[in-house]
Parts: sequence; structure tokens; C-alpha cells
Amino acid sequence: MISVFRMTEEPIVISKGHYGQSLVVEISFSHDGLEEWLQNVQKPYPLLMLDANWIDRSPKLVDIIKKRNIPTGLLGGKGKEEYTIKNFNKDLAIYQKHFENKPLWFMTSDYEFQPDLMQVAFKEEVNLLSPSVIYGKNYQTTNGAIVTLSLHEKSTVKFDELNTLLKKEKFISIEENVFGYSIKTKKMP
Repeated sequence: MISVFRMTEEPIVISKGHYGQSLVVEISFSHDGLEEWLQNVQKPYPLLMLDANWIDRSPKLVDIIKKRNIPTGLLGGKGKEEYTIKNFNKDLAIYQKHFENKPLWFMTSDYEFQPDLMQVAFKEEVNLLSPSVIYGKNYQTTNGAIVTLSLHEKSTVKFDELNTLLKKEKFISIEENVFGYSIKTKKMP
């Protein structure tokens, strides 16, 4: 059983930690090599932010994620322009259908949140997340950073480079980065 909890007392977007750095991988498209990467990625796992349409299209990959107990969150559309509360509720229902619980984390694809969307996510006990660093060629280790890497349709992804990054850098969970402690979860039969 995975518990859902609020990390804040009011709807605030968490975009920085204090105790290390965390990696978030946004997934909305299944590139060649994604299945193999999901089967072989080692702990500590990055947080996977999953697009609801991708979740619906990729039941086999979702099963791998669930079996390996890789942490996930919900990735929404562009919050500044087109992502509505109706979209959020639809995406939340898809996530819950496949994962049998609410996501602990929610992020929009443009990292923007309308105030009404923030309120609805907060009432659903889903924490809002935004990266402080977008991974690129000039990436530098930054204490407290929440680093995001996108696997979208137009992304040019090299999973061997992602594996090298995971081995080279010390990434920790968002919870450990923000609060300085780790959360242990057990998989119940």
C-alpha cells in the first residue's frame, strides 16, 4: 500500500530541495530502448512522470514499472495555456485505473500551474512538482536540484547516456532531497 500525503500546508509547487539532487524522467513517448531501460535501471530509481495517454497506450511498460516498484507521478499537459481541471481529473482517473492509487506527484509539461489547478491537485492530496534544472549538455551538479529529462516524441534520447548519468551522479528521492529522509515502501501482495 502506498500512502498519499501532503508535503505542504497549502498548494505550493516544490521546485528545489536541500540535501542532494533528484532526477525526474518525463515520459510521454516510447522510444526504442525504453522497455529495456525500464527492465534494467538500477536503484535509486529516478521519479518517472508519466503522461496519462502514454499510460493508456503502454500497459506492458506500466506493468514493468509496477513490478519493479519504480516511483511514478502524473505528467499533465501545458498548464499555462490549455491544461484544465477537466483534463487533470481525466488524467488522474487514468492514472488511478492503472496504478490503483493516486499519484504522489503532479507536474505539467511546461512547469506552469494555474491557481485553480493548484487548488484541485492540493484537494486531491497530490503534490505539485517543477524542476529547478532541465538536463542538457552543460549540466552541472547542483545541491538541492530537481533535474528533469524529457522522453517526448521529439526528444533525442540515448539510454546509454542516461545510464551513465545515473551512475556518475548521486541522485536521491525527491522526499529525501526536500526533507532529508527517505521513504521506505513495501509492496503488498
